[in-house]
This record gives sequence, structure tokens and C-alpha cells, in this order.
Amino acid sequence: MTAWLLSGHNTQETTGVARPVTVTMTETGLDAQIAWFLGQLAGDTSDFDQTLKPTEVVQGRLYLNINYYARNMGSVVPFDPESVGVPAHLVETTAQVPRERLMRLPVRFRRTYRWAANFYRHELAEMDRKLRDIYWQLRGNPADPLPLIWTLFDPETYTHMREDDRAHIVIALTITTLDGILHQRAPELLNLFAGQETATSLIGQRIWELRQTADDCGPEVRQMLADGEVELEAYDALPAAAPLAAGVRAFLQEYGHRGFRYEADFETERLSDHPEHILLAVAGQLQEHEPPGVRAEAARQVALKALRRMNPIKQLIWRRVLRWGQQLISWREDSKSNMALRQATYGLAARHLARHFYPDQPDDVMMFYQLEEFLTFVHSRGGQRVSQATLDRRRAQFELYQTQPSPPELIRYDPLTQHWSPAVEEEEDHALEITRLHGIAASAGSGPAEGIAVVTNDPLDAGRRLLELEGPAVLFTRLTDPAWSSLFRRLSAVVTELGGVISHAAIVARENGLPAVVGVPEATRRVRDGQRVRVDGSTGIVEVLE
Repeated sequence: MTAWLLSGHNTQETTGVARPVTVTMTETGLDAQIAWFLGQLAGDTSDFDQTLKPTEVVQGRLYLNINYYARNMGSVVPFDPESVGVPAHLVETTAQVPRERLMRLPVRFRRTYRWAANFYRHELAEMDRKLRDIYWQLRGNPADPLPLIWTLFDPETYTHMREDDRAHIVIALTITTLDGILHQRAPELLNLFAGQETATSLIGQRIWELRQTADDCGPEVRQMLADGEVELEAYDALPAAAPLAAGVRAFLQEYGHRGFRYEADFETERLSDHPEHILLAVAGQLQEHEPPGVRAEAARQVALKALRRMNPIKQLIWRRVLRWGQQLISWREDSKSNMALRQATYGLAARHLARHFYPDQPDDVMMFYQLEEFLTFVHSRGGQRVSQATLDRRRAQFELYQTQPSPPELIRYDPLTQHWSPAVEEEEDHALEITRLHGIAASAGSGPAEGIAVVTNDPLDAGRRLLELEGPAVLFTRLTDPAWSSLFRRLSAVVTELGGVISHAAIVARENGLPAVVGVPEATRRVRDGQRVRVDGSTGIVEVLE
């Protein structure tokens, strides 16, 4: 059997080394929904390579199987490997869509798309409202949480909640296809391939509004923020700061479920666990006086000029594609927010169940159940349990994975032996001194940007550093997620080690008008904190200037 090419660029934005319940929920969910969607489009899937599956777990980490996408997805819709962070030269062959299938594709796609669009327009908001209510009730540590948990995992309710996954796959794979077409045929228009006021970009907008609130509170409040005061209680104690304190709490009520890292993990910390992060983000914008939309509009105008240079027919086609893409991205971000809320709620439920049924064990014990075991436990009201020996063995395995060196983002994997090797040869240490790095051009902004490198993988640390730093700053990090969204307004450019052209960093950079280069191997090792750098988001080149 040919070794599989696996990529963790997109999956490891939402999950790292995860416990069994997260791993099995994510793996089985993605495999089922991707296969379902491609089956809807293909009709007959007898030409698919049935030995391939969409995802694979290696040392507790989830990877996308690029062989599956190149072979099976590529025989249904065009597939661009760079959309998932994979250099095209690493993919040996990509299937072509048969002519007969291509002719029937519009009708089949329209039927599936209409179902997903109806879900977003008419069902997601109410689902989100109900889930949010359960989340905050469980977070309040009720005396008897079990009735809420039984409701949450009622088979009909649970199945309906998971429909978000299916709708998300329809939209996400459509975005992947559109992005691939755009990336290959009109890369100068990528700045326009972003949502408008999405669930993710609104985090940054709300931080700007809190900054204005802080400004209105007067000099004492502004000084507290500038001095790095991050205890919300300190602002509660100052009457003049009451509007800011209330604003932060309202922000957390709306966005507190978003994860600091690995949103799909039951275990991950949430923004509501760290209100100090919000105060740091507000403080970091005190010296900013230009509204957030100005820089984004400047970047849009650069792309619009390129669009206007096209002939009228191409303009019309691309305008329709881009308008559609903006809607798709907005829906995708809505569903990502809902999935983060769902995982946060399931994580709280798992801890409450552990405290009730396993009072003498750590409260993460339920997270060492696999998904089907977890659901069986809930439906039996705790009657059917996994053996203690199995739970202990899985915990030991998880702890081993945490101590082992992480596999690279791109690996060759033998499914029979379960052995892996790097897909790209690691460079020698002396190569770490090079002054030019190459990655995937993800967002051009309004042109190349220079600034001081801030190298960190911790959004709290980044918030503190940005507060102290004067002048333009360029973030170098392994990846970004919604916890970083509030900091983008303060940056001049973003460089990440993980991600493709539809990753979080790429999309939020476009929404903020920032240059972004993603998928830069070893970026946080090769660039030192405090160095002056130049980022060209249209070519994917990062230069160390000094």
C-alpha cells in the first residue's frame, strides 16, 4: 500500500494532542460528513479509492489524508492542496473530474447547497441560542446538572446538533474549491475573498468598541489599562470604569465560549476563563486612532483595482463568485463558533458527569471514553461504563503522546505499520540563520509591511508584549485561532507555521487588511524576537532585515 501524505495544517488549528472523546468525535464526524458530501456530488462513488479515508490520527493528533482529497475529492471537484497547507509538488497526482460527472455536478451541488443554506438561514441561530443557555447554566455549577446533561445528549437533540457538522462540511469544502480556483486563476483578488462582519472578525470589532468605551471612561481608566491592570475586579471597584467592566462582561457572554487553543477539544480553556486577555487587547489599542475598517478598505481597493482591469465578462463572473464566497465564509465562521460552543458545553458536561459518577477520580476521567462509549454512558444514565483498566491505559497513552516529540505538520504515513516519516526533509541547524523565508501567500493586505517581530505561541503573552511595544509589530506564531482575533488590529502583519489560504490567520488577516504568510516551516525558530522583518503577503516571502 502506498504511504499516505498527511497534513495537520488545518486540523491542528482546532485540536492538538487530544483525549479519546475529542479524537473519536472529530475523526468519525469528519470522515462521515466528508464522505457524505462527496457522495452527494458524485452520485456513483464506485470509482473512489475505498482504501482511503479522509482523516487519520497519529500520536493523538488529527491529520487530513491528502491522498483521499487528491484522489477522491479531485474526481468530483477541483482540489488545490495549498488550501490545506500542502505544497503542490508534494502531491503526486490529482484526479480529474470525469466529463459526465462534471455535467451533472451543478444539479447535484445545488440540491445539497440549498439544504445547507436553509440550515444556516433558519436553524443555526435557534440552535445556538438553546446551546448557549445550557452552556452558561452548566458554567454556573448548578446543584444538580444531570437534567441539563440528559437534555443535551437526548438522541434527537444530539443528532440535530451534529447537523451543524454536515452543513459546515458542505460550506467548508465549497470554500476550499472556490479558493483553489481563485488562487490559481486570479490570486490578485484573494483580498476580496473574506467575510463581512463574521462571527470571528466581530471579536476584533467589539474590542475596538471596548477601546472607545475605555476612552470615554476618562484618564484614570486609560492609565489603569496602560499600566497593564488586568484584574476585572479592579475596574469594578472604580465607578468611572463601570461601563468598561460591563462591556467586558457582555463581550464574554457573547464570545466567552471561544477557545484559547484547539477549540474542538473538550478540555481547552475558553475566553471566559481569561477576562484579562480582553483587557490586554483593549489596552493594546489605546494608541490606535484609525477605525478598524480603514486598513481593510485600503486592502480591498488594491484588489478592486485589479478586478476593474479585467474585461467586463470576467468582472461579472468574479464579482458573483466573490459575493457568494463572502456569504460562505460568514456561514463557515458562524458554524465554527457554534461548534466551539458545543464542544465547550460538552466539555463542561463531561466534567460534571465525572464529579457525579467518579467522585474519587480526576474530573477529566469521562474524556477518556471514546465517543460511542460516552453516548452509551449518558443514555444509560451512567449504568454502562468503560472498565477502569481501559481508562487507565488510555490516560497513560495520552500522557505518553504529550511527552513525545510532535510529528511534523506534513508526514508520510504507512497505514499498515502505522509508521510515519517527515514529508519534507528537515533543514540543518545552520539554515536557521537564513534571512529569507518562504510560505503560502495568504493575504496581500495593501502591500508589504515591515515591523518588529513578536515571536510567541501564547495570546496572553502576545497581548502583554504588544502593550509594551511601540511601532509596527509582526506576529510570528505556530497558528492563530479566535483568541488571537482581538490582537490583529494592533499588528502590521502575521506569519504562522501552520495553515493554508483558508486558515484562521489567512481569513482574519484579509478581514483586517493585513499581509499574511502561512505555512512557514520553523518560523518561530528561524526568526528571533525583536528582529526587524518585512512580510510580502502577495508572494509569500518573509525577509529578516536586521
